[in-house]
Amino acid sequence: MSIITGLEVQKKNETRANLYLDDEFYAGVSIETCIKNHLKKGVEIDKEQLDMIILEDEKTVAMSKAVKYMGGALKTAKQIRDYLKKKEFAPNTIEYVLEKMKEYRYLDDENYARSFVLTYSSKYGKLKLKSMLKSRGVSDKIMDQILDGECEPEDSLEKVAEKYLKNKIIDEKNLVKLARFLCSRGYEFDKINNYISRLRKGE
Repeated sequence: MSIITGLEVQKKNETRANLYLDDEFYAGVSIETCIKNHLKKGVEIDKEQLDMIILEDEKTVAMSKAVKYMGGALKTAKQIRDYLKKKEFAPNTIEYVLEKMKEYRYLDDENYARSFVLTYSSKYGKLKLKSMLKSRGVSDKIMDQILDGECEPEDSLEKVAEKYLKNKIIDEKNLVKLARFLCSRGYEFDKINNYISRLRKGE
């Protein structure tokens, strides 16, 4: 059993309160639910029972907020999880929402990664794309599956480089700058080196 050691009305939402269990923040919960279930400071309660109360209270609200956050655009499971954490929903509520969104096909990290790569592969190299997908919570398995087959069209690096060099003199100074730029865009060193070598030879 645990003890509710604090209930503080949230500054940004007066209809909700931050609930503290054993002197540690546990979850945000509606004031209505606190009253309905007699949740107040000093009450002894079983964590499983509290989790059930919070889950029932929040799952509809959390689902609605998650769908609204997507705004018709694809999102990864990590992005939804981080958003709901920021909104201070309980861990069980977040997992419930994620499972339901996957069940309803709102969430599909593989589909997200494929769409992301097709959108940005004309601007960035494989290394940059991988870094961006990783920060969005896409697994290594999905990244390898997508990037090995669908990323970085053969002319992607050349098109990006040509755009960068437009109206510039192709001298050693600008070639060094180009190499740095292409590195920042996540293109692989061997491909950059090969392309720069061809430019030096006037190909």
